[in-house]
Amino acid sequence: MNASVVIAAYRGLPDLDVQLDALTAQDCSAPFEVILSDNEGSDELRRHVATHPHRQRLDLRYVDSSAVAGTSHARNVGTRSARYGFIAYCDQDDAVYPGWLRALLEEGQRCDIVGGPLERDTLNDPVVAAWRELPDPDRAAVLARFLPITFGCNLGVRREVFDAVGGWDESYPTAGSDVEFCWRVQTSGYRFGYAPAAMVAYRYRTGLRETWHQVVDYGREEARAAKQFGAPGRQWWWFPVHAVVVAATAPVWPWGWSRKRRGAWVWVTGNLVGRIAGSVKYRVVYP
Repeated sequence: MNASVVIAAYRGLPDLDVQLDALTAQDCSAPFEVILSDNEGSDELRRHVATHPHRQRLDLRYVDSSAVAGTSHARNVGTRSARYGFIAYCDQDDAVYPGWLRALLEEGQRCDIVGGPLERDTLNDPVVAAWRELPDPDRAAVLARFLPITFGCNLGVRREVFDAVGGWDESYPTAGSDVEFCWRVQTSGYRFGYAPAAMVAYRYRTGLRETWHQVVDYGREEARAAKQFGAPGRQWWWFPVHAVVVAATAPVWPWGWSRKRRGAWVWVTGNLVGRIAGSVKYRVVYP
């Protein structure tokens, strides 16, 4: 089975080249292409792709997806221009492991949508890496006590399944889009698979402010997906329990804390705030 690797790009330079270097190191024997779907419509990125040293080796192509803002639209445009029957998604600022594509393709022989694990140590400063725990790499994460999910930066799907479910939901521009897509595929009767060997080195955001906005967005849009699919989630009492933990660990004078401790507190607190905001906005209890 041949593969089309789709990367949703937006102001991706220079980190993009780390990902493209990683793709040239794949130990996959099957032919594959790489499609950069540019949500900015950047002339600089277009020229960069046209003269890229890995252009021929990766069968690298540029497509413009700037008509509608959002990662979901960029992935849809990239996928609909793909030549091959298996679509693998990765992100512009991460780095796939050498066995990534082979592992996704092998698992994709047995199922319809495939996920893999992330690791935080390769691309992140140790202090930043400690801000956020990642799921167990040996098994797929199950969100809201409902169905397994994989992250959009490490996901494979058969093209006919993508077409059958209508692609990525563009009303989820970025946050929550992978949860919604994974659940929609599975509730449409397709099989989810997990490939532990399909590892991706994941790059965290390094600023406290941007980290806060990211985790709040995650919590809010996960609540939306939970409402959409009727996911049971936790009981309502988890809100006060979570709030007590946050309050008990809150800094009296935050700037006296180490950056490592501040970042971890921002992640935990932002997660709670996002879930509360999503519960209010979408009228669902999602603690």
